[in-house]
Amino acid sequence: MSDSSNKPVALVLAGTFPHRELIRNLRARGYYVVLVDYLPEPPAKDCADEHLQESTLDQDVVLRIARERNAKLVISTCVDQANLIACYVSENLGLYAPYSSTDAELVTDKILMKRRMLESGIKTSRFERGTCWADFENVNLTYPLIVKPTDCNSSKGVIKVEDSSELKSVVENALKLSRKKEALVEEYVEGREIGFDAYIKNGKATIFLTRERRKIVKLEKSEQQIYGSFWPASVSDRVLQNLKMVAEQIAKAFDLDNTPLMLQSIVRDEEVSVIEFAPRIGGGENYRIIKNATGADVIDYAIDSFLGKTPTFDHSAAVEVFADNYLYVEPCCFGKIQGFATLVETQAIEYAETYKKPSMLVGGEFSSNNRVGAFVVKAPTENEVLAKLKHAVDAIDILDADGESVMRKDIYAGSFDC
Repeated sequence: MSDSSNKPVALVLAGTFPHRELIRNLRARGYYVVLVDYLPEPPAKDCADEHLQESTLDQDVVLRIARERNAKLVISTCVDQANLIACYVSENLGLYAPYSSTDAELVTDKILMKRRMLESGIKTSRFERGTCWADFENVNLTYPLIVKPTDCNSSKGVIKVEDSSELKSVVENALKLSRKKEALVEEYVEGREIGFDAYIKNGKATIFLTRERRKIVKLEKSEQQIYGSFWPASVSDRVLQNLKMVAEQIAKAFDLDNTPLMLQSIVRDEEVSVIEFAPRIGGGENYRIIKNATGADVIDYAIDSFLGKTPTFDHSAAVEVFADNYLYVEPCCFGKIQGFATLVETQAIEYAETYKKPSMLVGGEFSSNNRVGAFVVKAPTENEVLAKLKHAVDAIDILDADGESVMRKDIYAGSFDC
């Protein structure tokens, strides 16, 4: 079945904010777009031709929908678990996917990913896995440690642990969050957190833009969350060469080709240690910043990869510094963000986005799912960017449905000092 005008049907899994642009692109290519998302009002809903309120993580349900609609494309470009389902369904329908569902699981499950990296000589931190607290009670790793569920999105449950007294409660929380009831504990590596968005074509990596992630340091549970990133990262040519080399090692080790590649790493003394990677584009404001800074349309390239086409890149080096800044709130019924319009009008910021709709509930867990909005600034230098970020945060307020201020300004303390 297709829509009434007999357009081919594309199934988009997950209605995240970046998927708004994915849906627009697909509709411009002539597709009738059906969005699958369990939320009643996902951010991308108003861009799609149709929204089905179903879980993107239920492979049998998604497969049934794809068959009923005679889908010609099943795609997710920036959600790990949905990416796995997209490959599984495509495989079962005989549609093209950039990699098999087996490979998709390998790069989605953090334990399988790290094992393959270590086996392939790709530097990453030592780790242990387990399905209950007893598996970690005598962990043979050096503190501090990072604890994470093996199969969650949005950096959910990723927490830094300083000593053994904290470990049990954090591990049990990670096990609770994991769908497989499995957790990973790994050694924390000091250094700068440098990432990039790239594309693997014929085994070679083209890095479009690097970024340095800026962590929130004043969180009660030491959650590993960021308030934003600086683009491009200020790194040496040697580090850039090492990042490219690591990307190509990953492509070879995981049999990845003609696909986007997003990587997070720790860089210390020009040596790269991989945190994790994904054969997809980044979430949040990644796609838009990359396009504004370099001209590269990574969403367009990602669609081509799901169609078996090899994209032609059109991009240049960034000449200014960009920074995105995420906005968080106390647990609340979301109302509105104040200050965006004036900041855009006065060109204090480049643009702003609100991720939540009025009356949406925002929980207490500190993860990227609980970001209510973001804004982007640019300037010739990093110091000028920091000054713009401070000015914008001071000028913004976030209100709940009752008109009370709920913005977490405390998380930025000291972050914008030049």
